Amino acid sequence: MSNRFIIDNRITNEFVETYTKTTYRIVGHNKHTAIKPCHWLEQRLMTGRDNRNCYKGVFGVKSHRCLQNTPSLPFCNHQCVFCWRDIEIGGLGSEFIVKPDDPKELIEEMIRHQQDIIKNHLPLRRYLDNYEVMIDLLYFMLKDNTEQNINSLSKILLISKNKIERAINLLKNQDFVKSTDDTLKNFRIDEEISCCIDSREEIETLINRELTSPDDIMQTHSEAMYPNHAAISLDGEPLLYPMMSDLVGEFRNNGMTSFIVTNGTLPEKLESLDSLPSQLYLTLPAPNEKLYKKICRPMIRNGWNRIITSLDLLESLSCRSLVRLTAVKELNLNENLIKDYIRLVEKANPNFFEIKGFTLQAKALLIKDRLKSDTPLQDYFPEYDYLEKIAHKFEVMGNFPLIYKNPASRDFLFAVNWEKGKDPVIRTP
Repeated sequence: MSNRFIIDNRITNEFVETYTKTTYRIVGHNKHTAIKPCHWLEQRLMTGRDNRNCYKGVFGVKSHRCLQNTPSLPFCNHQCVFCWRDIEIGGLGSEFIVKPDDPKELIEEMIRHQQDIIKNHLPLRRYLDNYEVMIDLLYFMLKDNTEQNINSLSKILLISKNKIERAINLLKNQDFVKSTDDTLKNFRIDEEISCCIDSREEIETLINRELTSPDDIMQTHSEAMYPNHAAISLDGEPLLYPMMSDLVGEFRNNGMTSFIVTNGTLPEKLESLDSLPSQLYLTLPAPNEKLYKKICRPMIRNGWNRIITSLDLLESLSCRSLVRLTAVKELNLNENLIKDYIRLVEKANPNFFEIKGFTLQAKALLIKDRLKSDTPLQDYFPEYDYLEKIAHKFEVMGNFPLIYKNPASRDFLFAVNWEKGKDPVIRTP
């Protein structure tokens, strides 16, 4: 911990500035809370369609109405090697050591900041422009019928590279354009489009039907100003915030569903929650204590035993529960560890079990340094095909039905203590 970031039990402006250089917004008088719109919120604003939603869509969460937040931004009792936060300089310890802000005031400010970001940094005009750029791009590629790249398209169409790249990425996601080589930098219109479509009007009709329309974009942008779900998961360990029951209760008073993602080391906090979230996520980072200590580098004693205690509590809680394995290839997940995870999940008997692939982004790129390892960085990244193979083994060996897969997020959801065929969508706060 860097002492300059906290003085007299107050978080300094210098600490805040290390976060606000990005898309974080620090919220509240005492600066322990933050929001940050995720990648999928912007993706949803681009199209308004379910095909650009995050994996939480299976539970009915619409990414453009999701308020990603944490009331414990700088406080965590783990230093996980796969964490994407700047834990080398950005953490202030394993205990909540500042005065907690009032939950009702925090939520009001969270929503105000989210609305400001959507209005001024993710503006409606950007996505309406993107719609027009996609039509222009596809129509040009239809008529030209040659290989193109971002630079050539930008010069020919007199559109900025940033706008071309934004449009191309969305068209690639929809398979309207295809990469022509291993560099993934050169593109050609999909043959099924080029063989059957002749006019700009037909291109526009195709995009309206399969991808997005101006009406979809405008409606989604309008809805995004009024979040209806709180993902209490952004940074730190949320249950360190001493007023979590009140925070969840206030979200519910605002008509919002809520998820809490906890590392499970605070079973006494779980037991004392008067107001429970719509769904509780408990991260299971390892199948045994030895790997837990290597991966999570806990700053508390008996961390593994405390996680086991939390797992034992899940079935008694009056909210839905999910045990999540954040999978790091060959570190905390391989075929030899499946039986150990199954034993722990069976004992906890949550509603759901989830395998979610670890992502090489931000400070998670330091995983080699954190592990003091010579293993190539890419070897830790679990590709979708690798995870799918593992997931099917979980399904067979654990008899957990695999009910949902999300390739973009490399996410696999299993039903454990859940009625067969029952819709997992959360309908009320």
